[in-house]
Amino acid sequence: MRLSSFRFLLALSVRSLGILAIAALLSHCSSPQSPEVAMAPASAGTHRSYSTSGSDAESISPAKSRPGLGTQLGREIHDDSTSETFYRKSGSVPDGVNSFHYNDKEGAELMVKLVGDEVRHGQGSFELIPDKLRVAVMSGYWRSSDKLGYFRSGKEVYVIGAPGHAYSLKLENLTSDRMEAVVSVDGLDLLDGQPASVKKRGYVIPANSAVLIQGMRVNGKLFSLKFGSVSQSRASTAFGEKGARNVGVIGVAYYAEDSQARRRAQVAENYVRQGASAFGN
Repeated sequence: MRLSSFRFLLALSVRSLGILAIAALLSHCSSPQSPEVAMAPASAGTHRSYSTSGSDAESISPAKSRPGLGTQLGREIHDDSTSETFYRKSGSVPDGVNSFHYNDKEGAELMVKLVGDEVRHGQGSFELIPDKLRVAVMSGYWRSSDKLGYFRSGKEVYVIGAPGHAYSLKLENLTSDRMEAVVSVDGLDLLDGQPASVKKRGYVIPANSAVLIQGMRVNGKLFSLKFGSVSQSRASTAFGEKGARNVGVIGVAYYAEDSQARRRAQVAENYVRQGASAFGN
């Protein structure tokens, strides 16, 4: 009788333990997973990875970990540009818009391969707007600077830069009339350092001639352009992650001139000058 009772109690105890184990397992499965989950211990000399909660991840700037080049502001340089009136033929709608990318050699090579077409290597200038505008990225901000190389696949161009090196943009007007070019780097207008828009004013390029754009104007001062990290780019430091999203692209909006409007303005000015008095009243 005692033996039977012992067996009954033992069986009951084992059965109870089984129920408790199942309950514990169900409780573990139903509880929410922790937002921080460590990976398996790393062996000596390897990197240990871990996931973070949403709030922790948002505190780490993605721009800081992005590879490749952005554009920083370099030293302040002399600004010898002048203001000139230009009469747009099409108002605030550009007659042509195009852009190209830049990166370090490894990044540019990878980007052009992703396009999938035949890859060609070039050196110097290239037509950005066919029969209208030719562009070259120079290795410094002097007129005697060398032109940088680039990869090309179809219509896509990827200029090859190097960290810490200054650069400038040479824009050549291929037409027999003046043109206006609104230029942006990393989504920022070169004339004011603010977010770019095709409706803003640009650089006047004489017919069959070229201009060298040496830098970006910020708060009335001109600073040279320099290749650097994405996190230290002007777009990132001045406009945060939203600004950093446009790092690596250079764009040009082209405007043709209304030659008749310019001529009328010149004639009107001549009449005013004819009526000028050498001694006032």
